[in-house]
Amino acid sequence: MIASSGKEKYILLVMLAAIAILAIALNGQQDVQEDITIPDEILDCDYCTFDYRTPFTLAYTHLRPDGNRVAEGKLDISNAKRLDVDLKGEPEWVLAAPSDNGSIWAVVMEDGEVQAFEFSNGTIGEIDISPSRIHPESPPILMIKDEEAFLLAPGLWNESLLSHPIVLASSGRTVFIDTEGDLVFRVNEKETARLDVNALPDSRLLLDENERVMLLTGPTDEYGHGVLGDSIEASSITIVDTIGNPGISKVIDVPEEDVIEGITPIWTDLNDDGKREIIVTLSNANEGARLVVFDEEGDIVAEGTAAGTGYRWRQQIAVAPSGPEGENEIIDVLTPHIGGVVEFYQWEDDELKVISSLSGYSSHLAGSGNLDMSMVGDFDDDEEMELLVPLQNHRKLAVLEHTDEGVKVVAEIGLADSLSTNIAAVNYDKEELAIGVGTSNNVLHIWY
Repeated sequence: MIASSGKEKYILLVMLAAIAILAIALNGQQDVQEDITIPDEILDCDYCTFDYRTPFTLAYTHLRPDGNRVAEGKLDISNAKRLDVDLKGEPEWVLAAPSDNGSIWAVVMEDGEVQAFEFSNGTIGEIDISPSRIHPESPPILMIKDEEAFLLAPGLWNESLLSHPIVLASSGRTVFIDTEGDLVFRVNEKETARLDVNALPDSRLLLDENERVMLLTGPTDEYGHGVLGDSIEASSITIVDTIGNPGISKVIDVPEEDVIEGITPIWTDLNDDGKREIIVTLSNANEGARLVVFDEEGDIVAEGTAAGTGYRWRQQIAVAPSGPEGENEIIDVLTPHIGGVVEFYQWEDDELKVISSLSGYSSHLAGSGNLDMSMVGDFDDDEEMELLVPLQNHRKLAVLEHTDEGVKVVAEIGLADSLSTNIAAVNYDKEELAIGVGTSNNVLHIWY
């Protein structure tokens, strides 16, 4: 009896200790959650009650749904008019989408406050937008529906604050990455599907013409460069079919020693064979970063030369017919934080070869999650494709063209202060293009 009583006391003590440990853990988790405050404006979200039969437009900071930063239309930016708009704070993100009267612009400030404007015939006026405030770390998407402006922002359904929801046009389903790394599908208040994809928390969600979703997955801390704001990178790419019952169609693992140093692939047809390729930056501690092209079966079909030493990054910008004879090229910036070399690649056999390059440019600020500070398009109205990219000091934008003689500086455009946002573009009137950026002195520049 005495032995039995002692045993019971021992079991009781163990149970009490386990309960105490669990309480401490839960309190710790609660403290972490309390540090993240979702603005009330997100919780009162009009776009979340969604009628997919109503046409809508989405505008991304990476311009195209497939992650390819190429602007449609043309603008001679050197000779364009510029409109300067005073803002309520320092801008972090800029988005623009066409409207019936011209274009709608949304600007997110560093504290999460949002301002929106309608731009028409050279004049601009402030308009309402919902929500009027988002979490400042959340990358936004601008939606125009029934001529009203909305920002798609996380916060309603336990989404990752470092990514963004998207909306599928065919069904009206909202798709997002949640805080557990699942890919979640919802229609209004009803969850319709959930896939365990082990998503990278800050991966952007890409879409193709068949509404397949692509995202980066397999988070790993094996390569602690941290140039994009944290030490977590992806080790795989996942493609998801969304028509009918959503399902994972392919998981592409990168070579064991590598990570994907980025937040989104470029998912486009690089060699004009009617099939999309997947372009990512792979990095490792021995050789640094290199560009790699996968096919959708997961095979590496081409790759470029590595930086040569670890912890040297290169950012893929776009795929476009920017070659001297209109050849498709991948454009990147090698080491954008230290010397910044713009490189134009062409695919030859199983190699990506640098055809031409020019130093002195920077497509990214170290530690930032903004990878959309450059783009490709026709920026001198000559029917050729150029790169628009900041100089190293971020106080000017340069227009660079790949010619037979090498990389030509077509123009340099001065800013009122340092660039603090992505570069936004909107094709607002047939082929007419407008471009906008925010600067650190609380100003929005729009060229048109």
